[in-house]
This record gives sequence, structure tokens and C-alpha cells, in this order.
Amino acid sequence: MAKPLSLFEARAAVLAAARPAGGSQAVPLGAAHGRHLATAIAADGPWPATDRSAMDGFALALGSADSVPGQSLPVIGRSLAGHPFAGALPAGQAIEIMTGAVVPPGASIVVPVEQTSGFGGRQVTIQAELRRGANIRRAGSEVQAGAVVLPAGRRIGAAEIGVLAVLGHVQVPCVPRLRVAIVATGDEVVPVEQVPLPHQVRESNSWALAAQVVECGAEPLRLGVAADEVGSLRALLGRGLADCDVLVTIGGISKGTHDLVHGTLAELGVAVQFHGIDLKPGKPTFFGLAEIAGRRRYVFGLPGNPASSFTVFDLLVAPLLRALAGADPGRLQARAPAAGAPWSVNSRLQAVPARLVAGADGALVAELVRQQPSGDPFGLAGADVYALVRGQQEGQPGAWLELAGRSGGVLLP
Repeated sequence: MAKPLSLFEARAAVLAAARPAGGSQAVPLGAAHGRHLATAIAADGPWPATDRSAMDGFALALGSADSVPGQSLPVIGRSLAGHPFAGALPAGQAIEIMTGAVVPPGASIVVPVEQTSGFGGRQVTIQAELRRGANIRRAGSEVQAGAVVLPAGRRIGAAEIGVLAVLGHVQVPCVPRLRVAIVATGDEVVPVEQVPLPHQVRESNSWALAAQVVECGAEPLRLGVAADEVGSLRALLGRGLADCDVLVTIGGISKGTHDLVHGTLAELGVAVQFHGIDLKPGKPTFFGLAEIAGRRRYVFGLPGNPASSFTVFDLLVAPLLRALAGADPGRLQARAPAAGAPWSVNSRLQAVPARLVAGADGALVAELVRQQPSGDPFGLAGADVYALVRGQQEGQPGAWLELAGRSGGVLLP
């Protein structure tokens, strides 16, 4: 095994290899959540489309003047959301108006009702001074017609669904969903529903990785568990390379006599890019490329321990999936003081699961989980970020640590 790359070098190598396939497919709005936009979405008109009231109160026609306390104006009508006042508001007059309703031409100020004599009269008396234009959301003040509101590559979350609905996108142009094959390995691995014998473990890693794939907007394909023999392994790896954009294997990539994955991948035409990273957990990680049927395939060999496979997926595989979907891998430029259990010195960079919580002074701190071996999956639950504890650095409470985000946040150089 060659000299391990630093985590930052490995991440750069993975992203340098990314070749987004492009393409677009129309997806119904109700099915677009979690997908990536294939093209930018622009506003088809100004927003708001007309001048709108920001308050319940009275719209006044005072021309270029400000409102004056004690000033009274006749009330000649009202403007409600969905029922605008007809025509322009004559000078020196007022109408009742509700939040979100159209401000008619001629109106120059909206006065909140609590700063007036109240609704229901034929006249309204102003009880506060307000400058011209107060409490009016001008047409186009938030978004101009033709402005890009969602860039290409954006992952579609709940807020983006709302924006698409506002703009009338019943069909959404989405990047074709990437397919990620997941192959677990090992004679000791048994299905989740089976009670393992003392020498066995339940096959949990592929379930966790499949969920991570979904969180990245891609489609997981769990191909099952390959036994520690070449025939079974070769069949599943070959299927993953043929059917999917990315192949992720779990276990079998170290130096043991039954670690057959990297050798079998080489026989299937996968060219190694690196094998080994200077990270705890995750040192044996493999990354390779293959050209099959005119398309590039990306191959990761992840360690078999739960914390290792999960962590390396977040730090290396997730950024690649984002890049292949045309999205920016992200920029999480963050540091925070450590809190919680201290972590001991190690010669390698350590990616420690952490939770962002409020410290004693109210400022955010990174609460490190308890020290755990890489075979322990429980400390990952509830973690928001990874705290990066540099080689020969102690993760003591109060020490400032760099943070890496979950599911593809960018690492600090």
C-alpha cells in the first residue's frame, strides 16, 4: 500500500475525477423533493407582482408628504387580500388595508392600525409620524423579473419546493438521479433479521450507507453480501459496475488474506487512484475509476467497521455525489471550541463525531462524543458535524477545532 494521502489530498483527488454526466428529466413537483435542479430557475415576473401592504392598517394618499400625528383623513373603502380597492386612491383620503393586500396607485404610506384611531369609522386619525413609503412592499422589491432564484445543481428541499410552486413549475427540470451500488463483504455478515452467532455480525453498514445515499439525492442499490471468495465477490462487483454510476464496497480492502476487494476490482478494469488515507477512522479507504460502455464509473472501497464506512462516506463519497449532480460540494468554513469528552492524541487526523450545542456563555461549541473504537456505531447517532482533531493534537475541552459537515460539507485546508 502506497503512502496514505491526507484527507484533504484524497478529497481533492476525488473531486478532480468528477465528470458530471449532465442531462435533464421532467419530474412532477410532488416527486422533486431531494432531487437536484438540472437548470436554473428564474422568476417569470417581479415579486411582489404589485405593491403590497406589510401591515394591517390604513393606506393613505399623502403624495410626497409624511404622516403627521393628529392628522385625520376620510376612509373611502378597503383593500383585502384577493379583493383589491378599485382604481387609484384620491389625494388626502384613506382606505382600510390588510396584510398582503394590493396597495392602490396614489397611496404613499401604510399606517399600522395600532398607530391609528382604529377600524370601523368614516375617518381615521393618525397617531404616529411615518415616512413616505413606510410598510409598503414595492413591486419587484424582493425579486426582479428574470432574476435567477434557484441555481442549477441546487438540491431541492422544502423551501425550494415552495419557490417552484410560487413560480408555477408543475414539472421540474431535474438531474437524472445517480445510482449508487452498495456491496457488503464478509462470511461473518448475516441479515439484519437474523440473530447473529458470537462470531457473526448483522449487516448494518449497507443500510446506513443507503440512507446516506438518499440524503445526497441519489438512488441506492443494495446488492447484498459477497462471501470471502472471488466468484461471489466478482459477480456482485461486476453487476455494480455495469448498472450504476458509483460503486461502494464495504470491507475486504486491508492487507488480510481474505481482503479480496481491491484485487478483484483490478481484474474488472478499475484503476486505483489511491489506496489509504491518513485518517482515523478510515485508513484503508480505496478510490478507483473505470471506463465502462463509454461512461466513467467511480469506485470506493470503504472499511468494514461501521464508524469507518459511515465517516468516509460523509467526507469523500458525499462530496462526489454532489459534484456529479452539478452541485457545489459546499463551503463549511467553521471552527468551534471543543466540549464534552476529551479525545487522546493520535498520529493521524481524527474525524470525531460532534454535536453543535450552546456552551455556558450561549456560544456554539462542538461537543465531542465519547472515545469509541471504529467498530462502534452508536456515537454517530445525533452527530451534526465531525470535529477534526489534527495529528498530535488533543481534543481537550476549550481547544479550537476545525469542523467538517455531514453529507458533503467541505473540509478546511
